[in-house]
Amino acid sequence: ENTRLREIVDKKDDLRDYEPIQATVIARNPDQWEEKVILDKGEVHGVEKNMAVMTAQGLIGKVKLTTPLTSTIELLSTQDPNYRVSAMVAGEKEVFGLIEGYDDERKELILKRIDSNIEIKKGQKIMSSGLGGIFPKGLLIGEIREVTTVDFGLRKMAYIKPAAEFALLDHVMIAKRSMVTEGGTDVENSATDEDES
Repeated sequence: ENTRLREIVDKKDDLRDYEPIQATVIARNPDQWEEKVILDKGEVHGVEKNMAVMTAQGLIGKVKLTTPLTSTIELLSTQDPNYRVSAMVAGEKEVFGLIEGYDDERKELILKRIDSNIEIKKGQKIMSSGLGGIFPKGLLIGEIREVTTVDFGLRKMAYIKPAAEFALLDHVMIAKRSMVTEGGTDVENSATDEDES
């Protein structure tokens, strides 16, 4: 447990534009084990809806609901069809796509909307792109396990092994946005979050 806590503290370097809030998982609903967790931090600690949540290993989800003392986190492994995360394939040239869905049998995330003429391959890392305004750029999401062609050969789809272990969550970190755009508007409010609803 001390090792995991130390890893979380070390992870703060990746969140220079954010104020990390450390939190602990206090409850899980057995019926939604792969979809939601409840943390011991809430509104009085500065937690707000849509803040990104991660472990030292990688991104796990975002804040869905808050109470004064707790928050409910919707994991990337949710079956909610409207949950999309703007992502990029790490490499010499950045390739963008959307994490849309989770294959429960494979225990892998699904990366969609990659143009068929773009080369992506097994083993490449998938990171948050930062384009949707919710998740900080450059947080590890996972690694490509398999690439297939869909939409009559027009697009590619990839199965992603998550970097974080969704089934074994204890200590996590919430990324509290501290950056402000011109005119004093919060980045979240000024971004179009259609891709990260």
